[in-house]
Amino acid sequence: MPLHPAVAATGAALGSFFTCLGRTISQAAVSAHGSVDPDARRDLAWMPVVALASIGPWRPPPEPLPDDGHRPVIFVHGLAGYRGNFLPMRTWLRLNGRKRTYAIGLDGGTIPEMAAELQAYIRQVLEVNELPSSAQVDVVAHSMGGVVSRLALQDRRTARRVHTLITLGSPHGGTFAARFAGGPVTTELRRDSAVMRRLARDRPWRKPTRLVCFWSSSDPLMQPAETATVPGADNREVDGFSHLDWLMRQRAWRAVQDALAEAHRTPPRRTIWLLPSPARS
Repeated sequence: MPLHPAVAATGAALGSFFTCLGRTISQAAVSAHGSVDPDARRDLAWMPVVALASIGPWRPPPEPLPDDGHRPVIFVHGLAGYRGNFLPMRTWLRLNGRKRTYAIGLDGGTIPEMAAELQAYIRQVLEVNELPSSAQVDVVAHSMGGVVSRLALQDRRTARRVHTLITLGSPHGGTFAARFAGGPVTTELRRDSAVMRRLARDRPWRKPTRLVCFWSSSDPLMQPAETATVPGADNREVDGFSHLDWLMRQRAWRAVQDALAEAHRTPPRRTIWLLPSPARS
């Protein structure tokens, strides 16, 4: 099956990125015993498994799905990711009653362009399901997908249609790891980029959309780790998670399921969420 042009281009760019980054992580993480940090090693081990999820149509149009009693959920992948990356989590949610889920395949380009794609996709999901103008969706985003989603929410019409945004290891304030690669997207993920300056306008978080940020001090691509948090949001630390663990571990699926269940019971808020992060063990 031929690769989508955007996938091929992104893969070529990210190949050199991860080669360089992997070498840098390995060199920096070698301990006195000569072993690589287990968090970085686990991410490298997950990569072939995540790659298997790249099989299938890149951007199928959303189709109407039966009402499961919940808001539709839209999943947004990260840099060099694919809509199929969320297959394990979507399967878990489906088995637990959240059956109306969608995953967008972003066509690449710049982060603002991907944000515009997501805005259009949210409208399409609501329209094909013939939901009323007051209806909303929930969004779950991994890594760069959280940055794309937050940028999309700077459009007020889109923000009104998203009840809850859950981000998983997203560099909301940029990451120093992005310095190891070029290209428009990785450049936009640097801490001093124009995209990060735009997102800084939303700190602290005051939008009507509920924002839940999952982060971990063990995530090797979030440098510093706290960049995956947003002041005023519901920031939740999960110990011992590497960057791809958010996609592959049942503990992450349960955490997302619980956060969505809380969002289902809780009406949209227009005040700042000031829930403290759990204390580190």
